[in-house]
Amino acid sequence: MARVPLVDLAAQEAAVAQEVLGAIADVARDARFVLGARVEAFERWLAAETGVRHAVGVASGTDALELSLRALGIGAGDAVVTPAFSFVAAAEAIAATGARPVFCDVDAATLNVEVTSVQQAVARARSAGWRVRAIVPVDLFGLCAHLGDLGQLAEREGLILVEDAAQALGARDDAGRPAGSAGDAAALSFFPTKNLGAWGDGGAVLTSRDDVAARVRRLRAHGATAPYVHAEAGRNSRLDALQAAVLLAKSRHLRAWNEARARLASRYLRALARLPLVLPHCPAPPAVAAWHAFVVRTPHRDALASFLRERGVETRVYYPVPLHRQECFADLREPELPVTEEACRTALALPLFTTMTDDQQGIVIEHVEAFHATRG
Repeated sequence: MARVPLVDLAAQEAAVAQEVLGAIADVARDARFVLGARVEAFERWLAAETGVRHAVGVASGTDALELSLRALGIGAGDAVVTPAFSFVAAAEAIAATGARPVFCDVDAATLNVEVTSVQQAVARARSAGWRVRAIVPVDLFGLCAHLGDLGQLAEREGLILVEDAAQALGARDDAGRPAGSAGDAAALSFFPTKNLGAWGDGGAVLTSRDDVAARVRRLRAHGATAPYVHAEAGRNSRLDALQAAVLLAKSRHLRAWNEARARLASRYLRALARLPLVLPHCPAPPAVAAWHAFVVRTPHRDALASFLRERGVETRVYYPVPLHRQECFADLREPELPVTEEACRTALALPLFTTMTDDQQGIVIEHVEAFHATRG
């Protein structure tokens, strides 16, 4: 029985291993392992790629979120709106600053936040007496949120906008702007399975604000303004030179990898269109999805996952528990968010990775069709 993994990271990395190992060998010869010229070179490439003035490498995508918020003055006594259907990192970063996460629902078509749900969350928070300071939308599964509308809302309401673009490097929003370029700051992750992944953890803050970039650079290095001189309590969150070298070596492949993801997604969308599934939203130009994941929705999610698993096809549930119902946020006593809760019952990621063959994808499609045939 042919096995189709959710992601075949080993196959992709094998294709670039010699380039990456050569870059790592250069770092070893120089023996500059923390920050330095390679980190700066990667930051310059990343800023140019995303159309911002500054990219600041940090230790992880979660740190990128927290340090962005801290650099923008978010802290104890503040409230920050973010979607409940997402990975925990954005909410965790908000809480780590001392602020209160306020969860909002998502749009049924895109699974991203939209203006109405954010407005409702802001109004609810303010009626409870909380000081709402910021919005953290998430570009979920590689699809940009409606950042133009959210930016206008933030401007009207006097709110900070920090974009969680961790899954969306290479995507573009409704206005054709690169993911990560729309707000006061944005966060990227280079976790190995991301569209551009390190050989370990890594992240970056994107911003066109000089003040934000300067403060993130200070915060990532213990709040230092000079050796052993500390203006504030920061942390050790420096992107190391080895990971920067890995990312620079792999960066020249990013567009081809994203094009491969788009081809795979297009085939899925065509092949599965006649089945009783809710398929992922495909944006109209000039918007571009990065297709970090291909997530379908069905009320028979668990049965479909089991059927595919028995036939050697790996899937994953993104996400089984909404953030406002996670134990770590139980004390917030957030209200029901029906679209989020429905998505957590029905969403399932199908295999999608840059080296996926036509035969492998054909197997997935065949088994998804077979499952629905058994149900009449």
